[in-house]
Amino acid sequence: MRWIRVLAVVASMTGCTGESTNGDSPDGDCTSHYALVANAPTRAALEQKLLRQHPSVKSLKVLDEDTADEKITVNLINARERLVASLDAWRKDDGTWTAQRWSQCID
Repeated sequence: MRWIRVLAVVASMTGCTGESTNGDSPDGDCTSHYALVANAPTRAALEQKLLRQHPSVKSLKVLDEDTADEKITVNLINARERLVASLDAWRKDDGTWTAQRWSQCID
């Protein structure tokens, strides 16, 4: 039951962005892709948005930070210190920040 709730939260995180990324290529094959979770003008604003966007998320943990390309891996954690989702975040060419969830296609 616990995993169903986690999957529902992750699914809802990608469903509210308005961006469609179903992972299907034009020929019908599944392709791995990033699914948008949130965008913000700064990294601090992105972190605050991720905390406010979903009530179950109580904290963020930065796992890996590559200052060379300004990319981070962040875990969203609930009140019981359990993982809700793991996301990649980076600074885009226009200077804004994006957080996206990697969706691995499995044949």
